[in-house]
Amino acid sequence: MMSSYTIDNLPDDALPPLEALSGDLRMLAEKIGVRMALQVSELFDSTPARLYGHRRWLVKWRDRQIRAEYDRGGISIVDLARKYGISERHAYNILGQEPGEDKQLRLF
Repeated sequence: MMSSYTIDNLPDDALPPLEALSGDLRMLAEKIGVRMALQVSELFDSTPARLYGHRRWLVKWRDRQIRAEYDRGGISIVDLARKYGISERHAYNILGQEPGEDKQLRLF
């Protein structure tokens, strides 16, 4: 049976101040707010959770940006590599891929 007491039901004045939180919960609260951090904590209910996947979306965005800037012209591969913090070889590899092409197959 689920408790009727949830973070959603708490009034704002019942939430702890950011300073009262510690560790990962505090870091999360600094990014998304105390209420949302406590809701995430409540969702996982003390289960250790590692949230993966954000890097994949950042890399896809970066690769699209590199392709778009290169296609517009006026910027060298050396400058693109410096701007995005990658090697020239990696910039060439990115530009050599077909748009939307993933090199690695997913196992699951």
